[in-house]
Amino acid sequence: MTAQHPRGDSNDPDGPPPQENHPRHPTNWGLCSGFMTQVPISGAVISIVDRRGHRSTVAATDTVAARMDELDLELGAGPISEAIATLAPQLIDDIRESSLNPVVGEQLESLGVRAMFALPVTMGSATVGAVGLYRITPGRLSDEALAVAMRLARATAVPAVREALRMAGQPNATGAVDAVPELRREVHQATGMISAQLDVTTTDAFLMLRAFAVSSERSLSEVAGDVVGGGINFLDLD
Repeated sequence: MTAQHPRGDSNDPDGPPPQENHPRHPTNWGLCSGFMTQVPISGAVISIVDRRGHRSTVAATDTVAARMDELDLELGAGPISEAIATLAPQLIDDIRESSLNPVVGEQLESLGVRAMFALPVTMGSATVGAVGLYRITPGRLSDEALAVAMRLARATAVPAVREALRMAGQPNATGAVDAVPELRREVHQATGMISAQLDVTTTDAFLMLRAFAVSSERSLSEVAGDVVGGGINFLDLD
């Protein structure tokens, strides 16, 4: 499906908008719908972080967008994390030509992401998360498109936080699309279990969980599920 935008972007800001393929029907876009209809992008994800630093994917347009957020968390680096940490937009016109960490860049490109734009989501002076936008073709966002995206990111804050809270109270909630990870309850549970098993802080426990996922070339959610299910006990690991 190709979204029609009144004004688009390409490497030539005055040129025609790129034709971006959207793998999901717009009724599944949820909180991302404004970005999809008003900004020339291929997909979007909204990630909310709580006071303890726990991240939640509350909406995503497709599996690529959802995986983008999960990769950012697994690697401990990426445009979404950077936008949250710095309160500044992270604008990457071309993944191949960027100064991104090579591992991050390679992983994003393997998903078919060629340009990515991460925008902080704030409530007053507090950072509550970030919006990750991607395109399957390289090219910058025009000043006008960026201004629209920033406005939408600000407007997203309250409903996104409400959605995160709703999902936290409903462990079977699936959010905007069935491919999006729920509020990362299993990751939190696994972190707590590892903390208890090894008598370490939850911060250290999460780092161990993430390191194991990376070393075993599995997703963080998969490993967390095994820990919670009893398939992996960190006491048994060398």
